[in-house]
Amino acid sequence: MNHLELSVTEQKRRKEIVKHARGIVLKEMVVEACDETSLMLTYRGYYLQISFSELHPLMVFCLAKALPKAGLNRQCQVINELNLHSVLGSHAINNDIGCYSYRATHWLDTQVDISRFYEILDRCVEEAQRGYLKLAS
Repeated sequence: MNHLELSVTEQKRRKEIVKHARGIVLKEMVVEACDETSLMLTYRGYYLQISFSELHPLMVFCLAKALPKAGLNRQCQVINELNLHSVLGSHAINNDIGCYSYRATHWLDTQVDISRFYEILDRCVEEAQRGYLKLAS
């Protein structure tokens, strides 16, 4: 289904859901940079990018943190293992810059309130921390 196939009412509903979620982040958190689709900030020791899509609607969290130097083969094995056991998102490493990241997408089928937003965000951070600690150890 493309955006043009949605009724005007549904397009407006989805746009409002995303606008509300984005507003929660802007009100509750210190945003360091932003553009029309994404907000960038730091949270609990991670660089955090939250992106929004009105079409679907959805909210995407990407958490990143610098990695201590470790063996590439071991890290790739750990990432593969983490992804096998991760239902909500995916783990990745970038050895060129020494960075770990975790990415999760959450559908916004209804408006979120502040407590639900933090519940989703903190679960993402917990999964990112689990992955980061496995890689950094």
